[in-house]
Amino acid sequence: MKLFGSKNSSRRSGERGVSGKEHSGEKVLKNDTDWLDELTQPQAPAARTEQTRSKSVDEIVAARNKKSKKKKTGKVILIILLVIALLAGGVYVALEYFIDPPEQNEEGVNNNNVNHVDGRKDGVYTFLVAGTDQISNNTDTIMVGSFDTVNGKLNIVSIPRDTLINIQHEVKKANAAYHYANYYKDIEGSSYYGTDPVTSMRKELVKSMLGFDVDKYVLVNLKAAEEVVDAIGGVEFDLPIDMNFDSKNQNLHIHLNKGKQTLSGEQFVQVMRFRSSYAGGDLERIEMQHKLLRALADQMLTLGNVPNISKVAQIVADNMQTDMNTENIIYFIKEFLKLDKDDIQFLTMPKLNTGSVFGYSYVFTDIDAWLKMVNDSLNPWTTEVTAQNVDIITYKDGSFYSTTGEVNGGVKSFLSYSDSDPMASAQIVLYTDSNTNTQSKDVDTNDAA
Repeated sequence: MKLFGSKNSSRRSGERGVSGKEHSGEKVLKNDTDWLDELTQPQAPAARTEQTRSKSVDEIVAARNKKSKKKKTGKVILIILLVIALLAGGVYVALEYFIDPPEQNEEGVNNNNVNHVDGRKDGVYTFLVAGTDQISNNTDTIMVGSFDTVNGKLNIVSIPRDTLINIQHEVKKANAAYHYANYYKDIEGSSYYGTDPVTSMRKELVKSMLGFDVDKYVLVNLKAAEEVVDAIGGVEFDLPIDMNFDSKNQNLHIHLNKGKQTLSGEQFVQVMRFRSSYAGGDLERIEMQHKLLRALADQMLTLGNVPNISKVAQIVADNMQTDMNTENIIYFIKEFLKLDKDDIQFLTMPKLNTGSVFGYSYVFTDIDAWLKMVNDSLNPWTTEVTAQNVDIITYKDGSFYSTTGEVNGGVKSFLSYSDSDPMASAQIVLYTDSNTNTQSKDVDTNDAA
C-alpha cells in the first residue's frame, strides 16, 4: 500500500486501467507523464487552438506542481512527527522493557552470623545515603531507605549523627563509623587496613542497626548534589528562618533570607549543611532536611520529564561514590517518577532521650520503637527483625542496655572516660523487651510537612 501519492495520480478522473486496454473509448494512461504527452500530441483543428493548448499545459503543470509541493510538505511534516513519536516512545520503551532491575543483596537477616535468606519481598530495594563532612569525613547525614517498586512506596529514615552505636572506638557515634574506617584504611596493623570504608560502615553501622545489609549505597558528593538540583531547575522552598553562617575552615558561607524562593543547587546544599540557630540541635536540623528533601521530591515529580532522567543519572554516576551503574540509577528514577507525593514518607529514628556520655552528647535509641520502624518501613525480608538480629546499645537510668550484652571495648573505651564520673559505674545489661517496655518513649516519627 502506498503511504504517499494519490489514487488518481496515474490516470484521469473517471478512468480505470484494465490490463493496459482502452475503456469507454478513452486511452489508458500508463504513467504519471502520459497526461503531458497526450496534451502535446496533434489534434483536430476543431478540438482546440495552439494558444488554448499552450495555456492548458501551463495551467495543468502549475496545478500539478502546486499539488506535488503540498504532498511533499505534508510528507515532511508526517515524517518529523513520526520520528518524534518514535524517539519519545523509544525512550519509554527502553526504560520500561530494556532496563533490567538492579541486583539485590541476598544475605538475609542476620542471626548470630546465620542469615535467614528466605522470603525476599518482591521489588523492594533498600539503600544507604550518606553525606560526609569535608573536614573530618564524618557522615553527618545518614539515611537508610526502602523503595517498594511493586506497591509504589518510598520510606526514608534518618539516623541522627550523634546516635550511640556499638563500635570499638572511643567516639561511639553513628557519624564516626565511616570516619574511623577511612582514617585507618591505609595504616598497617589496623583492623581497617586495606578495607573499603563504606563496606566497614555498612557492617558496623547499617547492618548492626538494621539486622541486614542494604542493597545499594550512595556517598553524596556536595558538588554533584548542586548539579542535580540545577539540572531540574532549582527547588521551590519556603525557608522558615534567616540563615547566616561563615566558616573559613570549611570554606562555607551561608547568607539566606527566610521566605518562599527558588533555591539554586548551591543554596540547596547550604540549607542541607546549615546547623546553627536550631534550638532542637541536630534533630531539628534533620526535620529541616526532610522538608527540603520533600520539596526536592515534589519538584522531581512535578517535572517528571524524560530529558532529565539521563542527565540526573549521569551526574550521580560520574560524581558520587556508589555501587550503582547508570542503568541502575535510571531504573530507580523511572520508578520514582511513578510515585505520588503521598507515597513518600520521611522518618527519624525513635529515641529514648538525649544525654551526655563522659562529656559528649549522644542520642539514645529506643530499641523497641526502632525495631518496629525497621519492620514496618525498611525490612525487605518477610523474616521479622528482632533484638537477636541487631547489635545496638542504648542508655537509660544509669545502665547501658545492649542487645549482645556487651559494650564494644567496655565502658572505659569511651572518649574522656574518667573513674570519677558517675557514669563510670554504669552497668551493662543484656537487652530484653521487658527492659524498655515500661520506659517512657520520646518517639520521632513522620516529621515532614
